[in-house]
Amino acid sequence: MDSKERVELIRRGNELFNNGDMSKAAAIFVKTGYRDGITRIADYLFYDQRQPLLALKYYRMVNRQDKVNEIFERMIFAFGKLMGKEPPKQKVELPPLKVSPKLKILAEEILRRNETAGEKGPNAAD
Repeated sequence: MDSKERVELIRRGNELFNNGDMSKAAAIFVKTGYRDGITRIADYLFYDQRQPLLALKYYRMVNRQDKVNEIFERMIFAFGKLMGKEPPKQKVELPPLKVSPKLKILAEEILRRNETAGEKGPNAAD
């Protein structure tokens, strides 16, 4: 699909969304890969319709890991309640994030500069 056709479809999807026809709007947003529209559909399902499992599908499409994690935490909490267990006292620990080597070198250089200049804290350069 060319960019002109994509823009027209996105406009049509926005009209459908604003008129309350969420299923047709969602189909158009997914077809065009319109991330903002897909996120709006997911938010509508999650907050307005209170259907987190349906929203989960759309949040995964746009890689909204924060929302995916929130839904999983709620599911774990609800499952624990059903099982009659107390919710965990602490959150699940995730492995450390992988950082680009260039970004790591740049961060280390900034920290060294701050240490040699006698500045302390992340906001000292302001």
